[in-house]
Parts: sequence; C-alpha cells; structure tokens
Amino acid sequence: MSGVPKIVLLGVSGSGKTSVGKILAQRCDLAFLDADDLVAQQSGVSLADLIIAQDPQLEHRRRSAALRALASSGTIVALGASQIEDIEILHALHLAKKRGSFLVELLADTAEVVRRMGLNRPRSVGLGAPRAMLSTMIAALHERYADVVDSSVQTEGMTPALVADRVLEECRIAGGFFEHTRLRCTCGNDE
Repeated sequence: MSGVPKIVLLGVSGSGKTSVGKILAQRCDLAFLDADDLVAQQSGVSLADLIIAQDPQLEHRRRSAALRALASSGTIVALGASQIEDIEILHALHLAKKRGSFLVELLADTAEVVRRMGLNRPRSVGLGAPRAMLSTMIAALHERYADVVDSSVQTEGMTPALVADRVLEECRIAGGFFEHTRLRCTCGNDE
C-alpha cells in the first residue's frame, strides 16, 4: 500500500456516502473516491449495467477498485455497502485503520433507505417482502461495520452537510486526528 485515506465512509446504499464524501472532500481540500464509481470508470459501463448483465468479472472489478481506493493517500473514500463482506477488503480496512484512517459508518434505517432510494412505490406481491429483506440486510451489515469502524453517524432527517459536520466532529473527538494528519477541515451548513 502506498498510503491510506484520511476518512473511509461505510454504510448501506442510500445512507449518503457519496453526497457526504463529496462535501467532506471539498471542505478538507482532498480528493473523493467512490469505489463503485471507479468500477464504472475502469469498465466504461455503469455498475448497475454490470450487475444487470451479470458480468462475471464484477466481483473482481469491485475488489480491485476498493483496494485501489483504500491504498490512496490522503483521500476521502466511500465503499459499496456489501464490500465489507470481501475478506481482502476487510483486511485492507483493518490495515488502513491501523495506519491512521478514520472509518465511519453512516447509519440509515429501513424507512430512510426506502425513501432515499425511491423504493416506496407500489410493487407486485410476487416480490415477497422487500422491506423485511432490506431490514435484515441493514442489520447484518451494521453488525459487520461495528467490528471495524471508529464511529457511527446517524443520517436520518439530516442534510448531507449536517452529516458531514457530524463526521468531522467525530474525527475531532477521536483525539488528535486533525493534529496528527495536519488535516484542516471546516464545519458549516453549506451544501
């Protein structure tokens, strides 16, 4: 690894990782890397299209992009929701944390994710109970994140700018994070 990110954002899809990550990067004058966006840039196809096409290289592409992002020096990184399930990525997260990255889970409950992702439209009963499945997935991922994150930040009912404020405050509370890394960021309610 050549370096480590300053902040790594984890959380379920719809928790605000991309929006918050972009704000943090702007405030801290750092680059923002979204692992899923790196997959799309490398392949020339959106992640959604790769999933729909059942690309046999998808997991390799996602792992490679996440590991590249986690090896980037002085960045803000967002990982895909389920990437913590990959043992190589989990190891890289632990290593990044050990080397000074601050890992944050952005929390969002089922109702918030459903609202943000537009999943509250009428659906066929043939789909089963998607909310129950989503709730189970959110709970399972939260347990996995809890084993690695330094902090969890609630996002429900908050703008991305307010969530970014909370992330920065958590970094400060962690004790010496900003002094140690010479990272100077500003809190504020700007979008």
